[in-house]
Amino acid sequence: MTPKNITCKIIILFLRNLPPTIFGLLLILSLSFPVFSNSKPVVKLTIWTHQRHMTDVIKELISEFNTTAGRQKGIEVSMRILGDDSWNLFQEAQKKGQGPDLYSSGFITGYSDPFQAKAQIWFDDFPDFKQWKRQWPSWYWIEGLTTHWGHVFAIPAQVFNSRLIYNKDLFRAAGLDPNRPPRSYPELLRMAKRMTNYRKGSYGFAYCGAESWPMEWMPSQWAEANGEPAYWDWKSGKWAMKGYERVFRLLLDMQKDGSLFPGTASLTNEALRVQFAEGRIGMFMGEFWDVGVLNSQFPAKCDWGVAPIPTYDGKFHGKPRAMMIAGFWNINGQTRYKYEAWEVVKWFNRYEIRAKMYERGKCIDPDPLIIKQYVRKQPKLHGFEEFAGTLNQDYLATYPILPGWEAPFRNPCSVFKDILIKGGDLKVELQRLDQHWNNRLEKYFREHPEVNQGWNIYPEFDRRTGKLGPPLVKPSFLSEES
Repeated sequence: MTPKNITCKIIILFLRNLPPTIFGLLLILSLSFPVFSNSKPVVKLTIWTHQRHMTDVIKELISEFNTTAGRQKGIEVSMRILGDDSWNLFQEAQKKGQGPDLYSSGFITGYSDPFQAKAQIWFDDFPDFKQWKRQWPSWYWIEGLTTHWGHVFAIPAQVFNSRLIYNKDLFRAAGLDPNRPPRSYPELLRMAKRMTNYRKGSYGFAYCGAESWPMEWMPSQWAEANGEPAYWDWKSGKWAMKGYERVFRLLLDMQKDGSLFPGTASLTNEALRVQFAEGRIGMFMGEFWDVGVLNSQFPAKCDWGVAPIPTYDGKFHGKPRAMMIAGFWNINGQTRYKYEAWEVVKWFNRYEIRAKMYERGKCIDPDPLIIKQYVRKQPKLHGFEEFAGTLNQDYLATYPILPGWEAPFRNPCSVFKDILIKGGDLKVELQRLDQHWNNRLEKYFREHPEVNQGWNIYPEFDRRTGKLGPPLVKPSFLSEES
């Protein structure tokens, strides 16, 4: 018998001979105080996410964290999934001091500067920050994406590109070749009309006109495939609203001939994908996140495919923008547990964890090292390869560096919606919008002398190759080492 076994036997005999009242008192004390029970108090953190297409994997990873690193460090994470009104909920919670400890990157907080609003903090002040930062390549630090005035708040971890998503079953039923999706706008119009005429209740195309956020994504990416700047012109460093004209005119033409899904002005992206999954829509402007949606959130009941973005004449004119997004969690400035939240951020940013997201088809990671060294198996998720495997057809970019910029209320999507409902001259309205936004931009630069306009001008930008080249002026803090 080992000394350990002998000790345990002596303790058991001792406890057996204690009076019941004394034994009960010792039991209560052992459950009440960590010194007796050897347990640690657990810090419970809340995470809010709007990335519903990723929730199944995030739940699994949170569970893994809670049972491994979280258990070791005394941290337990729970997640709340938000819908389309997420930024409203977030702001109301912040006002009451009841916001989450962490929230998903890319989340629209509603604040022009979430750092100033104390809705987000950077990482520089954590004791192990410098050591953590040294493990990543220098290209990770992109002002406006992963750094704020040179302060690090994230790593680049996701890419969202746009493609045409189409219903192959509806193509076949309407007598169209499912392996030959449209390459030009005339082809798209013809096919959309044919699918609409095939069956009552089916429509050739759909667009989520109820929401303004898509203006920074789908229609601008489609416009860039036409070789035209849209949303932001990197070459001139100005807002570019006139570039939307061809894309919006395509939608208006489909509305006119009856092939656009009805109620466009009030159709949300969520509702659109539900209708597509049910087989009622022939085509729509898709983003990479739709892969997760149509595979798990709203599993498609139809055979569907992914094709390159059509252009106005079917020819190649330029690469569309693939938006780089920071990841994975922002730390709320209101949290009482910033050090514990930092442990969660570090764990999710690890190469091994990002590889798991890629393997499940939830992320296109911009770091090539993920695929080269950490991904063990390629995802077999329907539609994944058509987005992730064709990233060379896009150029990578993010938003312009305009800290504190407050966008005008009227935007390209609201202009489109007004014309959709009331009519009007699309070209004239977009020109007015272009002038209004750039007048506001000039005022912004006058009021923010600390922001150099040259940061957002790339004189050598080539739309056909997608190569941005160097900015006219490089922010000085980008070259500073932390």
